[in-house]
Amino acid sequence: MNTPHWYLLQCKPQQQSRAEWHLAQQGFDTYTPQHQVKHLARGKVTLRTDALFPGYVFIRLNEESNWRALRATRGVSRIVSFNGAPHPVPDELIAALQQRLATPQAPAPLFRAGERVVITEGCFKHVEAIVQGESADERIIVLMRILQTEQAVEMSPAQLARAG
Repeated sequence: MNTPHWYLLQCKPQQQSRAEWHLAQQGFDTYTPQHQVKHLARGKVTLRTDALFPGYVFIRLNEESNWRALRATRGVSRIVSFNGAPHPVPDELIAALQQRLATPQAPAPLFRAGERVVITEGCFKHVEAIVQGESADERIIVLMRILQTEQAVEMSPAQLARAG
């Protein structure tokens, strides 16, 4: 019985698209789950499609597949293995990912509630705050300590950066 299974490939840094293209050129069946995320570019919030698992590609292989070609494929680093052997990913997991991502999802927020941020502009520059949420007009509500009291303030996403 030579049924194909899904496996997971790790890509070289910043070469996931390259790996996918070269795998497709070799006739391999691949799957890269993607989702919409909000991204801050030049002070404006834009939507961008990103890989759900950056740096990884699912590939469908069977015993007759050319496994050696994977090592020589540009952009591919390795097959994810356990105890020295590639471990198949359950078909049910791939089907669940495909089903879930088939329906439109709300884009991932720029900042998550509870995340620490630093204000980068204005009179509160360099002050740390904690994200409470996002307002309807895409401004970020942060909680910061001012004069020994906590105050909720709405700010533009361009005025914030993740605290590192």
